[in-house]
Amino acid sequence: MTENNIEATVHLLCGLPGAGKTTLAKKLAKKHDAVRFTLDEWMIGLYEYSIFDAEYGEYADRVRERIWETAVDLLRLGLDVVLDWSLWSREKRADLLAKINEVGADHTLYFLNVPLEELRRRLHERNAAHPSRAHQIPIEELERFAPYFEPPEADEGLNLVEIDWAQELPILNPQLSGDSFFWEGGPVGVLLLHGLTATTAEVRLLAQQLHEAGYTVAGPLLPGHGTRPQDLNETTWHQWAWEAEIMYQHMATICKQVWVGGESTGAVLALYLAAQHAEIAGVLCYAPAIKLGLNSQQLVRLYVAAPLLSSVPKENVGSNPYWQGYKVHPLRGVLELVRLGREVRGLLAQITQPVLVVQGRHDQTVAPEVGEIILQGVSSTMKEQYWMEQSGHVILLEDELEMIVMLTKDFMERAAAGRLES
Repeated sequence: MTENNIEATVHLLCGLPGAGKTTLAKKLAKKHDAVRFTLDEWMIGLYEYSIFDAEYGEYADRVRERIWETAVDLLRLGLDVVLDWSLWSREKRADLLAKINEVGADHTLYFLNVPLEELRRRLHERNAAHPSRAHQIPIEELERFAPYFEPPEADEGLNLVEIDWAQELPILNPQLSGDSFFWEGGPVGVLLLHGLTATTAEVRLLAQQLHEAGYTVAGPLLPGHGTRPQDLNETTWHQWAWEAEIMYQHMATICKQVWVGGESTGAVLALYLAAQHAEIAGVLCYAPAIKLGLNSQQLVRLYVAAPLLSSVPKENVGSNPYWQGYKVHPLRGVLELVRLGREVRGLLAQITQPVLVVQGRHDQTVAPEVGEIILQGVSSTMKEQYWMEQSGHVILLEDELEMIVMLTKDFMERAAAGRLES
């Protein structure tokens, strides 16, 4: 017989090992002031059996029954409960749903839908860490479990919430390639550096076209990027510059000449390298963040907020399907960019190489006068600026990329011809 007037919810979790069920269970317990029951913790605390022992199933069933009896008492008191145990089959979900309905409570089932490749990576990390309150699960056992897993479906009568693993990651578009790359080609190399909070995905489309044109192309993933926003807050611009320096030195050993370039912060780092190395062939600056589009009041607020706030959300995040990076602005990382810009503005006169600057007319991230600052500051005889009328800040991933590629190749070819003539 169904009970009435129970204003409490049972939060259920469903997913393979490594999907993040216990992590989510803890978050749900905190959010809803709920009592959490994680089966692994109870089994490890009460028994020595692992999930691979024949006795485990019988004892786990007994523990579930005792947990459920306690959970019912809590529900009747109006407290939410979180049941963190495996609900891999339709049958087990149906049995538990019947019990919940009999009590008269609400329920929500959270399905953590994580690809096998990501589960393998997570289990490898978890097993290496040897957590004390979780079972060790070899990767080969995950492969054995996977075929028996029945993902929850709409026709089961569940209040189902599917959690896409990518939405839970701190990185937007995690499916894109964003690691360091080195593609060997001809004797002329091009080092491309990505922007703040981004990954090498930001420069790969240009890199691919330059590589197809015969250039050796490389792009390092800068420190603090491609992991977690807090990691970026723990790095300095000197570390970014050093990573760029290492890649440049490597390219210089195998290429007759090397160009340096980048998007946003990457362009500022390229200018920094050019100021340090007169032998660099030229500089390619795309939306160079040598000065941000912040007024004096906004800059003061940034300096005040950075020690207090770790990060602030980005606007229009996810609007570009080709961009990969953090969904927030880590504020101390932004301050490092401000310091880098100030440093490089003081070094511009040391740059004598050809300099190309390309900006987006709708760029609201950098100050519109950055191109003018660079061209007036450098000592180069060959220096050119172009505006992309339809583009914003991430110009290497927007609709005018083909025009940028054409301008880039033409500029490099004319610079090479000039060197031959001289």
